[in-house]
Amino acid sequence: MTKKILLLLLLIVCCIWAYLQLSSRTQKILVLESEVRSVPIKYLVVHSFNETPEKMVDNLQKYGLSVHYLIDAKGNIQQLVPENRVAWHAGPSFWAGTQGLNRSSIGIELEHADFGQTDFPKAQIDSLIHLMKDIIQRHRILPENIVAHSDIAPDGKMDPGRAFSWQQLAEQGIGLWYNIDDADKLPPDLTVAELLAMVGYPVKGRQLTASAWAFREHFMPEVVPYDGDIQKRGDMIFQARQKVAKLPAAEQAKALEQVPAIYPPDDGTYLTDPHFIQVLRAVAYQYQQQRLLHP
Repeated sequence: MTKKILLLLLLIVCCIWAYLQLSSRTQKILVLESEVRSVPIKYLVVHSFNETPEKMVDNLQKYGLSVHYLIDAKGNIQQLVPENRVAWHAGPSFWAGTQGLNRSSIGIELEHADFGQTDFPKAQIDSLIHLMKDIIQRHRILPENIVAHSDIAPDGKMDPGRAFSWQQLAEQGIGLWYNIDDADKLPPDLTVAELLAMVGYPVKGRQLTASAWAFREHFMPEVVPYDGDIQKRGDMIFQARQKVAKLPAAEQAKALEQVPAIYPPDDGTYLTDPHFIQVLRAVAYQYQQQRLLHP
């Protein structure tokens, strides 16, 4: 047998092994509430949930919600909706000028006991990185469009949580991180609202404070304290938002303003904190440069 044939056989064996590894982690598709997708996939949204996968699926079905992928704590991947269909995971959301991300996004849920406030299991993150790289490559999703649920809905969502390492993902080529030296590369007179909007966050009304909190959770997790009330507060806000979702579309925006915000009580002093502003400027510069490359 020639050396060339041996190499070919080895390559085939490696491909089969890789396929079996992925298949062993990915279960059969269970199609939840969804509809045919009519616009290209542009965003990738990471969530977390604090129930068993079985209970999570039951609740999704109960409320008419859905998500494309679910990854349990052991790293097993379950696909709940095909990627060519719209899943209802983002809810009222906004990012970089786009209102409502459901129709143009893929959603991934991570099982976690306390909404990502403590470390995620290595096996789970390894599976997530593998899945995200595959999705990004197939749909050519830009790094500035890889977001947390709390980024796109900061007034009402806290997931995937303060312990989710966006820096680790960025080191794997997923999403963006920052170089603190870039903070001085933007004009000095930009406001916090302008900087947050440059990244992509909503900043109208009370969303400014919510977006600043979500920004810190994403890019400055070391300054975000553990929140023992987040589950209770999150459940209350979820139920309130479900009631809003049943109202006529014209009434929903006003009704959402009456729903309590998810972010913990804070006197807002961090909005003028020099370190917060320095990191925000460095991140805003990164996102500005990426969008100049991808107008």
